[in-house]
Amino acid sequence: MTIPAPKLDDLTWADLMAAIRRRVPAESDGVWTLHAPVDPGITLLELFAYLLEQRLYWLDQVPDELVVAILRLLGLPLPQPARPAATVLALTSAEPVPVRVPAGTALARDPAAAIRFTLDDDVTAFPLDGEVTVLTDRDRTADLRAGRGVPLLATDGSPAAVRFTLPLAGSHAAPDAVSLLFELDSPVPPSWSPLAVADVDVPAELTWSWFRPGGDEHGEFAEVSDGTAGLRRSGVVRLRPPDGWSTQDRGLLVSTRAATYAAPPRLLRLAVNVSAARQVEHRTATGDKVSTQIADWLRLPGQRLTLPDAAGRLLDATLWLATDRWSSTVDFTFGSSRDRVFLVDRGDGALVFGDGLTARIPHPSEQACVDYTIGGGREGNGGLTTNWLPVTSTLPVRGANPVRAADGTDPETPAQARDRAAGALREVSRAVTAEDHVTLAVTTPGVSIGRAYAALGEHPGFPCARVPGAVTVHVVPAVPRADFDAPDFVHAPVPDPGTLHEVCDRLDKARLLTAEVFVRAPAYRDVRIRVDLAGNPADRPRVSAVVGAALRRFLDPLVGGVDETGWPFGEPLRPSALLRAAQRALGDLAEVVAVAIGLDGNAPGESCLDTPLRPGELPVAREVRTRVVPAVETGEGLS
Repeated sequence: MTIPAPKLDDLTWADLMAAIRRRVPAESDGVWTLHAPVDPGITLLELFAYLLEQRLYWLDQVPDELVVAILRLLGLPLPQPARPAATVLALTSAEPVPVRVPAGTALARDPAAAIRFTLDDDVTAFPLDGEVTVLTDRDRTADLRAGRGVPLLATDGSPAAVRFTLPLAGSHAAPDAVSLLFELDSPVPPSWSPLAVADVDVPAELTWSWFRPGGDEHGEFAEVSDGTAGLRRSGVVRLRPPDGWSTQDRGLLVSTRAATYAAPPRLLRLAVNVSAARQVEHRTATGDKVSTQIADWLRLPGQRLTLPDAAGRLLDATLWLATDRWSSTVDFTFGSSRDRVFLVDRGDGALVFGDGLTARIPHPSEQACVDYTIGGGREGNGGLTTNWLPVTSTLPVRGANPVRAADGTDPETPAQARDRAAGALREVSRAVTAEDHVTLAVTTPGVSIGRAYAALGEHPGFPCARVPGAVTVHVVPAVPRADFDAPDFVHAPVPDPGTLHEVCDRLDKARLLTAEVFVRAPAYRDVRIRVDLAGNPADRPRVSAVVGAALRRFLDPLVGGVDETGWPFGEPLRPSALLRAAQRALGDLAEVVAVAIGLDGNAPGESCLDTPLRPGELPVAREVRTRVVPAVETGEGLS
């Protein structure tokens, strides 16, 4: 249960005086007999009660400095500054030759607006003509253009490849890398998001090659920066071509020797000439912009330095006074008189200095320079537009953001940090119980886990014995479940090797010292089901389709079961539960009289008993058949 927060300010002045008067006779051994307000002693006690009431009120008022100090003590993140929104900008140019746009170039939907995004990387805006084409087992360009999504690679571990033709025009050498946006249907945060996890293991080893459409020229790229982590998430891919490459070699081949994906990566969009962009701008203030204020400083606490065009947008700053470097801090509580630090006042766009005790007081200097960053906040989040223009440069390019600008947040207040800390203290960080193992596995950053099951005592090396201290965690990856009849639908999802490694690495860091933790895929059991229907249904094909879809969904490892959160691990297969699910789906179309179950390729038997599964096992409905049996006649009972 949750312990309620104590309220220290629960005594009034009258309560305090009543308690004091009750103790006066005993404490004075009966000598103090006059307890009226006219007594000087009672007057002093009333004064002390008044002061104590104020102290009790102060105890309930937690200052911001105390919140920050407790966060430091607990090792939790301090109040976070504003976070800039992130998106991807695709650049185009009307020039007949490639235009190189350097990193840090600022673009805005309206050049006069304050919301500006800067490019993370250099972009070569190649001349474009036509559109991207996609070829897997067949031409999928129409599906990509219609936004239906294109499954790229298989899941059976066999070699696989997909071919693209990029809409590059003319015959031009590459002054820099070719940058591509791969937008995938994936729940994992994209590479440009502030929430993305760096260095996540890939689901399959990919090879990125180029070829010339209609020719024999082909080869591998000199350098590949894969922001998609092997097509696990949406991301920006930067391909540096070798010497001699030109835009005539616009073909792109993505291949793998073993397609070990949990589900085929589904491509929603592919764009060229792109870079991640964030709502930040880097500025430098020198000379008259800061020297006038610095010259007016006195050796007094609380000096301020207001920066130009930073009010309401200041993120961070670095100050140079003569040869001394000053940096920002969250607060001055644990500072010393020698620390060259300051606070960032985002609202006023100013640097606030200390009092000489917990932070040093700055001295005026003729040599001063401030490098600062502005931007961030929720105002940077926005939709899709095509009118991005450079702000401070004359480059002949314009941009569009094919994905929404998102994940920008306002600065965190100490009160919000306190609430976050309360939630963080309830988070599972150590794998002690079976539920802890499941929670840590499902919440592994960088991968997408749908469900997990911790089998205590299960050891892969001793399948027939229970081993103390061993824990085997079976994980089911989160894969699409929208269309059970889709050709690329995965009925028995198996985690890819990268996912298993990420989950295993996290549990290894959180496990108990003497525990052995293993991470494995679930053990699937093939199930064959026969459903007996009474009478003669009018629409037999429809009835068979409805029953098959209902039972496959009911036994699904991710959305099956009575509560639709996945069939419980090791739950027996009960004919009565399957009959009820089939009848609920059929409604008045037909009457279900019996359900027979067969495991591991065996034909469904006539037994009405439950079919058991071992712990960690899940069923997969490989076959669902229906047959019509004579209607059962109900007899009359005898009395």
